[in-house]
Amino acid sequence: MEINVFRQNLAPKEEKVFVSYLMQKTAVIEELLTKFSADAVLLKVSIEKFEKHDAFQVEFCLVLPTKTFVAKEASHQITKAIDLTKDRLVAQIKKHLALLRGDRSHKGIIQGSIKTRKKVLVDEFAFVE
Repeated sequence: MEINVFRQNLAPKEEKVFVSYLMQKTAVIEELLTKFSADAVLLKVSIEKFEKHDAFQVEFCLVLPTKTFVAKEASHQITKAIDLTKDRLVAQIKKHLALLRGDRSHKGIIQGSIKTRKKVLVDEFAFVE
């Protein structure tokens, strides 16, 4: 997996913390993407510091051959922003891999099918009356 990092308004100390913590957390994403070729996966990571609010916005954009995922979070701590963004991205990846496998036991797929099934049942009862 190739990782591109974009930084905006970061101090050198914050940049070191960001890059080192990011490399620790991307291992989880790499483990999920073992089915894809290493050169076919691109992770674009951007961080921006807002001076006025003393906050950080982290965005992960993962480009796969089958789909592109985007996760974005903001927090007052660099590590918390990375963790929240990574969690959002991992959830999206897991759901997509379950769809590719045709796995119906995934939480997101089950909830989607239950919603559509309830709507059909409601329409049948409304039609019967």
